Amino acid sequence: MEDYLPWDRKLPRDATPLYECLNRRESYMVAAAPASPGVVLVSIIPNPDACDIATAPTLEGGATYAVDVNGWRILAVQE
Repeated sequence: MEDYLPWDRKLPRDATPLYECLNRRESYMVAAAPASPGVVLVSIIPNPDACDIATAPTLEGGATYAVDVNGWRILAVQE
């Protein structure tokens, strides 16, 4: 999550309420699944119940990470 939404991320002064909401970690769901030995896929997706996303225009967001669980490093990211 730190890679996707860093703690020190600064919002612009003119950020909309939706943009502000989407910059809070609690506005996302995270799921993990094994991909291969030593690799886990971690998906970060906007929670449709947060931020009134259901009424927002088409929203692209989230990402899927391939993570090496032995060295805890990101191998690939698909946004």
